[in-house]
Amino acid sequence: MTSPATRHDLWIILAGYLAAMHVGKLAPIIPILQKQLNISLTQAGLALSLVQAAGMLFALSFGVLSEKLGLKKCFIAGLVILGCASISGVLVNNIYSLFLFRFFEGIGFLLITLTAPAILKRICDPTTLNMKMGFWGSYMGLGVGIAMLSIPLLLQYFSWQMIWLILGLLCFVLALIISQRLSLPITHHSTLPVQTSTTHSFQHLLKITITHPPIVCLAVIFACYTSQWLTVIGFLPSIYLSHQIELRSAGTLTAFVSIANIIGTLAAGILLHHRFQPKTLMRYGFGTMLLMSWLTFCLPSHLTFGWQYLSIALFSAIGGFIPATVFAISLHYAPQHNAIAASVGLILQVSALAQFLLPPFSALLVSYTHNWSNIGWITTVLSTLGLTVVWQLFKKHPYPRA
Repeated sequence: MTSPATRHDLWIILAGYLAAMHVGKLAPIIPILQKQLNISLTQAGLALSLVQAAGMLFALSFGVLSEKLGLKKCFIAGLVILGCASISGVLVNNIYSLFLFRFFEGIGFLLITLTAPAILKRICDPTTLNMKMGFWGSYMGLGVGIAMLSIPLLLQYFSWQMIWLILGLLCFVLALIISQRLSLPITHHSTLPVQTSTTHSFQHLLKITITHPPIVCLAVIFACYTSQWLTVIGFLPSIYLSHQIELRSAGTLTAFVSIANIIGTLAAGILLHHRFQPKTLMRYGFGTMLLMSWLTFCLPSHLTFGWQYLSIALFSAIGGFIPATVFAISLHYAPQHNAIAASVGLILQVSALAQFLLPPFSALLVSYTHNWSNIGWITTVLSTLGLTVVWQLFKKHPYPRA
């Protein structure tokens, strides 16, 4: 019989969706902030990516510490910090205060996303774990999509400050529910051998994680995916506005592109559950992202808007194969059973660095060239790199067949 804790994995996944909404809540109001705060597109790109600064700096060390301090405590702390930062964000009156609150939101987001896979590993039935990781892998696409879809509509009735206040309060509600209902078992299923007490030190966990080639490869793969996905989704409203599409419609169009990502993540979970090979899913993901971004950004004059929109929707949907697969197989490739959060931490830290650097770099390039097609060249490089590392990973460290 499934343990009571297993029935509460839904709250963990919902918290991931809410955390991703905080990542996506800035993009729909960038045009508003550009007018209110008089910020440039490059500064807006930096604000968009600054939520990843905490992950860029602390993800690995937080991952190691979370196993020692307690996964549940760190997860709840992440929700509380995210809620406080979002509520405090209503005080934003210049670009520097916006940067500050986005950084603290990043700390909350980091604590949630690096502990969730390890928590799910503990509370889920091993036979359904890949399916649940598919749901978890959709947190970014669905959460950002909901934010993109709902915020332009809510802006007709509320200020953006009120919307941020509501999102912050929702974090507190979820933190209270999880603190009362979630109970983690002391022991959990693992295919990895039990380790002695000498393998639990901070330094040991740090060393074995950063020197474990499969996890390093997964970190690069995930970074190649997340950085280009966030850049494309983050700037789609601005791209559509430059084509004389009004803000509300631009937000709605972008939202559906983001939500399309859940198709790939859920499909990947189902396919992995039925023993589909991870390397194949990743190859399809990067191959589709490369082709569809080229069609969207580099050949716009040869396609109608409808075909361009379908291309970018496929970019997001099939690209969704990648995050679900990375999170699922990271549980297998972790160097030891108590290094899962540390492994996810390294994956998120490398990814956060890429997400932090790429949006402002892309914005700077577009501002300099006055040409959005340069986004297509950036995504091409990242997809090619991703495919190369996928090939190396499974050549040197084959994933076991069922």
